Amino acid sequence: MSPIEVLTGARSREVPWPLIVEALRKFMSAGSVDDQGRPWVEVAAHLTGYTTSQLWISIRTYTFIQNFISRHDLPEHALDWPMSNLEVVTRIAKANEDQAKEIIRSRDQLTLRNLRNMYDQIKKDPTSKISAMSAGLKSSKSFTDNLFKSLSGKNTLQQILGLAQDSSLGRLKVWPGRYPLCHPNFYVDFISDGKLCLAAFEGLKFFGDINSQVATKATLKAAVEATFFAQYYLCAPSWVSTDDLLHLRDRLGLFNVGIISVVEEKVVAVAHPLGPSVHDRQSVLLEDHAIRARLGITPSKT
Repeated sequence: MSPIEVLTGARSREVPWPLIVEALRKFMSAGSVDDQGRPWVEVAAHLTGYTTSQLWISIRTYTFIQNFISRHDLPEHALDWPMSNLEVVTRIAKANEDQAKEIIRSRDQLTLRNLRNMYDQIKKDPTSKISAMSAGLKSSKSFTDNLFKSLSGKNTLQQILGLAQDSSLGRLKVWPGRYPLCHPNFYVDFISDGKLCLAAFEGLKFFGDINSQVATKATLKAAVEATFFAQYYLCAPSWVSTDDLLHLRDRLGLFNVGIISVVEEKVVAVAHPLGPSVHDRQSVLLEDHAIRARLGITPSKT
């Protein structure tokens, strides 16, 4: 059966999710859009009757479960479970791998309600990853303070920004209030090819549950704000998967957006920007005398 046949009317025909995901993967293997420039996921949404959001969640969930089963040599019968159940199993696996392994090994398929109740209990368990990290991030100020410390070192900034050791680099500073067009957490000025540039850092605060909502909101914010900077970084705790952030960044073509993963006061991973922003609005920011004064950038630097 061709991918088109699998996807057409899939929702009304109750086609199993593994078949839908595999059919969509075949379409996307040659590129993200069809020969008319339409994203395959939108074409699939039209064919299946599902929303694009449901399709993306299903692809991510099914891929995660497949990898989890393969990595831990688990039985594959769980791949036939309802996608809503697998999504909750995915959350459980990210919080407590051993618990997820037990669920998948069992031949007794748990109901969605039972899985959700189990996940709620795991979140309350002080030994779970989610509970531990949630407790550590309850204070927004504590999170941003630790993020500032992790980024402040000159060597760290030079490595993140891709600058030479002898390059001109300012100090990391807190963004001075809400500029109408952008308001990241921190910024730093530096010179690149003889030109004044600004880099911005936005801290993403996850509390407990690991989902794509924070990533989506942050990426949409970056789609506008990053155009006012030479480089713009989304910063997340190390226990959070950056897959959603990377996927959305690439899908939206946010070339000057990088992604930073940090633990406590140390940068542990950086996905560097891919290039300059398609829409360069740095001059709009730097020519605003009021915000330039608040940023501490003197005319001699411009």
